[in-house]
Amino acid sequence: MLDAMAALERITDPVKRARAMTRVLDELKPLAGRRGEVVAQLLARPGATLRSVGADLELHWTTVRSIRDSHLRKQEKTSD
Repeated sequence: MLDAMAALERITDPVKRARAMTRVLDELKPLAGRRGEVVAQLLARPGATLRSVGADLELHWTTVRSIRDSHLRKQEKTSD
């Protein structure tokens, strides 16, 4: 992943670099959804809190909350 990011920075033409970045970001979108699923699973553990999951993942608890909330909104949309 880091090699891919470095390769993007080596593209000198800004239009080509932006297009390549867009392609990479589009490919990563499913990963964000999967992260939401995992965060929801971690929060479902007995005694789990936003802060404890944040500590496990080395994320601020507000970031964990944001990931969870985004995941729940997406689930609501798909169940409608």
